[in-house]
Amino acid sequence: MVLNIQALYALGMHVFLLSLVSLMKFDFSFNCSTNGLDILYDGSVFGHASLKNDFLVLDLDDCYNNMSSSVFVSNFGSDFKSIEWHARLGHIDQVSMSRLAKEGLLDLLTKFKLPRCKSCLAGNVTTKPFGKASRPSSPLELIHSDICGPMNVKACHRAFYFLIFIDDYSRHGYVYTLSYHYEALDAFKCFVPEVETQIRMKS
Repeated sequence: MVLNIQALYALGMHVFLLSLVSLMKFDFSFNCSTNGLDILYDGSVFGHASLKNDFLVLDLDDCYNNMSSSVFVSNFGSDFKSIEWHARLGHIDQVSMSRLAKEGLLDLLTKFKLPRCKSCLAGNVTTKPFGKASRPSSPLELIHSDICGPMNVKACHRAFYFLIFIDDYSRHGYVYTLSYHYEALDAFKCFVPEVETQIRMKS
């Protein structure tokens, strides 16, 4: 069986061509002999290409070290598979994935080069520092608000929600209980006069 990965199309050819340069990029090395070409991986013979009619033909059924042809094929054309495992494992780095691959924990993937991950690039981008925000100069100029609920346990007065107002100037917080969402506006109408009254009493 002739290897059909990293193949180049040539008119009139009935076999697929394998690029030795592509193998070298995956840290494979070669040992030439009169019988053909030995393909080495991590110092061990991984496969052999026999010399036939002035061509080197790689037979995937003639692999060494009990490695199946499917393992050899999985080294190449597996960018999608490696990216898929990279995402499954929380976008881990190249070194960690290579270690898992060597231990046989990533299906049939062995050694590979992880393609560029757009999500990792976006996550490593540093943001510019925020400029200094201007603080309000008087009460009620800036109000922070949030509503929480519905709660699992209903309050004594049938309230399922609570609404928080925080005045940015004084940093005082006010909490209102609500039975329904639409009561938030009525709570705000009560909140504003209450704060204005407190301001008049202090002045």
